[in-house]
Amino acid sequence: TKNESNLWWRLELKKPHRISTITITNRGDHCWERLHGAEIRIGNSLANGGRDNPKCAAITPLTAVSMKGLCCYGMEGRYVNILIPDSSEYLSSCEVQIFGVPVSEKKNVALHGLVTQSSLWDAYGFAEHAVDGNMDSNLFSSSCSHTQVNYSPWWRLDLKTPHKISTITITNRGDCCEHRLYGAEIHIGNSLDNDGNSSKCGTFTSTIRGDTQTFCCNGMKGRYVTIVIPGRNEFLTLCEVQVFGVPVRQQLTSGEKNVALQGIAKQSSLYHVFGAPEHAIDGNNNSTYSAESCTRTHHEFGPWWRLDLLQPHKISTIRITNRGDCCSEHLKGAEIRIGNSLDNSSKKYPKCGTFRSVTPGATVTFSCKGMVGRYVTIIIPGRREYLTLCEVQVFGVPIQHVKFPIENNVALQGVAVQSSLYHSLGVPEHAIDGNQNSIYRAESCSHTNKDLNPWWRLDLLQPHKISTIDVTNRGDCCEERLQGAEIRIGNSLDNNGNNNPKCGTFTSSIPGDTVSFSCKGMEGRYVTVVIPKRREYLTLCEVQVFGVPV
Repeated sequence: TKNESNLWWRLELKKPHRISTITITNRGDHCWERLHGAEIRIGNSLANGGRDNPKCAAITPLTAVSMKGLCCYGMEGRYVNILIPDSSEYLSSCEVQIFGVPVSEKKNVALHGLVTQSSLWDAYGFAEHAVDGNMDSNLFSSSCSHTQVNYSPWWRLDLKTPHKISTITITNRGDCCEHRLYGAEIHIGNSLDNDGNSSKCGTFTSTIRGDTQTFCCNGMKGRYVTIVIPGRNEFLTLCEVQVFGVPVRQQLTSGEKNVALQGIAKQSSLYHVFGAPEHAIDGNNNSTYSAESCTRTHHEFGPWWRLDLLQPHKISTIRITNRGDCCSEHLKGAEIRIGNSLDNSSKKYPKCGTFRSVTPGATVTFSCKGMVGRYVTIIIPGRREYLTLCEVQVFGVPIQHVKFPIENNVALQGVAVQSSLYHSLGVPEHAIDGNQNSIYRAESCSHTNKDLNPWWRLDLLQPHKISTIDVTNRGDCCEERLQGAEIRIGNSLDNNGNNNPKCGTFTSSIPGDTVSFSCKGMEGRYVTVVIPKRREYLTLCEVQVFGVPV
């Protein structure tokens, strides 16, 4: 400006904003001292040229080309004024940067996050109490979090997706013990390494009883907000944490979504109904086992959980939420594998990643870089362990399944026979009734006597070119009987069709499991399932044959 009295510079933001920080770059060639004492005012009024709006800060001495960051603690306004009061002067600014969000978008995003802490002192002090929207600062009102005395105690908020954070507001305890929060640090980032203690937004340097302090984070980006008292044994109590920011748009492949929600989940065993396999794909990241949103197997060797996406997908990312109430260390060393085969319970699939970090309640992201597969398996190899998963999210897009034109389950129109009949509940046609119920007494499975080389055979009435055969094993018991069973396809009935070319062999036997065999266009009128070279019962709860007539 010219040299004049009551000079000012004003920015109109066009609509009211909630402003966290203003950064001003001073002149660098000379005259930099002129900006000393300038005031920044923010508000919605143009009375007196905006000079009467509330003051954010005054500029203290600057050096040449210095940048001054001033925290405005979420002040709201449409107009930002820089003015030099009560003197004649020139006003020069080489850059003004304003960090904030429109008031219409002002949200306390903490209210929708997930929280955990290093320990729990008492039921009065659950971690969730710090994000309940209640600023009551009395611990015994059940509105504050509270850890035990830990070394470097921490509290962490998972915003579920990365956010650009402008300000964080924290309410200290008011009934006593406010000094405990002195030196607490606020960290923001996307990593859970070192318990999430990544880039620092601010530090508590004063602790007034029941006080609410605002920290300017200047648009720092991160999914996790961690508050930690470093380097000493202490209680950590927080009576409210408010986080103001906006989501950062994530870069996903075009059309990509969480395809796990439409899949089918199974696991190696079931510890309790609270831990059913489908709980890991219910869309709920709650990490408390008793909330019935986590899976759990028995304590067994090499426990596994598997997701069937129903068709092959190109997978970019998998996110897994660990248990938060206890036992998070169980998941250490768990492997994520992706593929199209069920051989050896999926242990031979290519590996996407391995769990190295086992922070309670943490959601860990694995980049699978476009790996392709129908099945996603999580397995703890080489030891006896429980396997618990509180959510599995799989992001990818379907790959067109390789089928022949107008391919159908041609088994439904076929005729089935078998080597013997154990009981009328197990007639051979039950395996082609279109019902995958795996309970024998539901009259939807076939069942032979205990024969040497028992067999079941489907006559498709004419030769077909077959791409895939899906076989469902018995689920109520006796699934191991199908181990080693062979699937053969051809046009001959020599040896009851058991001499025809082989499509595949059962190498796993999981209760109620449906196993897919790729037959790669093999041709034949007859599909035979046989257990060779031993006396055994043969039970099939559904056989689906996909192909087209030759």
